[in-house]
Amino acid sequence: MNIPFLIKLENLAIGYDKRALLDSINLSIADAQFWGIIGPNGGGKTTLIKTILGLIPPIEGKLSYGEGKPLTFGYVPQRENFDRIFPISVGELVVMGRYGRIPLGSGIKKEDWRIAMECLEKVEIPHLRNHTLRSLSGGEKQRALLARAFSGEPDVLILDEPTASVDIKGETTIMELIGKIKKENGLTVIMVTHFLNTVARFADHAVLIDKDSGIFRAGTIKEVFVKENLNRIFGLDITVDEIGI
Repeated sequence: MNIPFLIKLENLAIGYDKRALLDSINLSIADAQFWGIIGPNGGGKTTLIKTILGLIPPIEGKLSYGEGKPLTFGYVPQRENFDRIFPISVGELVVMGRYGRIPLGSGIKKEDWRIAMECLEKVEIPHLRNHTLRSLSGGEKQRALLARAFSGEPDVLILDEPTASVDIKGETTIMELIGKIKKENGLTVIMVTHFLNTVARFADHAVLIDKDSGIFRAGTIKEVFVKENLNRIFGLDITVDEIGI
């Protein structure tokens, strides 16, 4: 049975300045799936999601969005660089996620603020709305960035290493929060991470990508996390059960 897709990559080549890092990429992402993208540093993970987002044009091949309708993305990038002197509040940061839904020439309305505050409730930091961004801990900042992504009411949430700046306890808390919001809102989630066990625990599909060895594998967790693939990319002689499923 063919499952309708939200995002489809057909014989895609990704890269920069017309130079392909990796080609022959085929990937179909359906509604409400949770995809984990994993691979070594510099393997092409961020290039892949930036291509999906439309921030980088594909070198060749076809990138399609389901039924030809535009998708709304919520994007939490790998690093957010804010001037630590600039006194932006958490509430102001989160309402920025509404900009894509505000008509040209219009300002922020009460409804936009209402949605932004609801998103702060979802990530469990409504009490920080008037705090400056620079005053937050790593985990609190990550929650604020997630709230900003949610406030745009996305069809697809794309996360580039969402737990990179937090400890193990904070990672589990944030991932459980993402899983809860995904379930409640029926979101499709695409997440880049370095952690096999995080993907095995929270995602239902996975991509293994490594431009240096030319590997691109996509499918369910058990299809992708097999000894052959894990050994070839990471040098790990383990099975999916030993990762943590």
